[in-house]
Amino acid sequence: MKRMKTVFTIGAAFLLGGSSLFSQSYYEYKFLFSGTAYHTDSSGTIVGAPITDQTLLQSQAQRLNITDLSTISLVYHLDGGPPYGDTVDVVSNANGQTLTTEFGFFFGSDLSLGRYAVTNAAQTEIRRVDQLYNFSSTTYTYGNSDSLGLAFTCKRFLSDTNGNLNTFVDGSMCWDVTPTGTNSGSLFCIGDFSLGQPMF
Repeated sequence: MKRMKTVFTIGAAFLLGGSSLFSQSYYEYKFLFSGTAYHTDSSGTIVGAPITDQTLLQSQAQRLNITDLSTISLVYHLDGGPPYGDTVDVVSNANGQTLTTEFGFFFGSDLSLGRYAVTNAAQTEIRRVDQLYNFSSTTYTYGNSDSLGLAFTCKRFLSDTNGNLNTFVDGSMCWDVTPTGTNSGSLFCIGDFSLGQPMF
């Protein structure tokens, strides 16, 4: 109940501030990511390998037995996991159907847990620390019921000269991957993310 009250309060603040998530044309945007996955090699040395949004998409496609990556996209879904927060999903390019959820950006402004976002007076900019959840096990994720990382998330909602609301989301994220399946050792992944073109 407290979480629902928090969501209502935040939603009301956006409405009163003149910028509402609900007035947007799009809720899903291409998810852009660039980072590094660190692991220990056979000689005991910590080494890093580059990972991108396409690396993450390929890893999920393998799990879903999808061979044609042009049919799917990795998207940032605003309020994709209510009442907890946003999600990063793998969706069908044909109809926007969510095939699986890659990440949950949860509890960044859950007042019942003592977590507060920082906002400007106009309620058009939000900065917060989100707990990062994985929902399936791949080379770069570990499905777990608890948070395995965090994201520093910055959201901006700005109107252009025609009165259209434009959404900007970016930040940094890091998470652990527990050894499972083909992962013989643990991984630590870190990088930066932003939004690409609107999708749905």
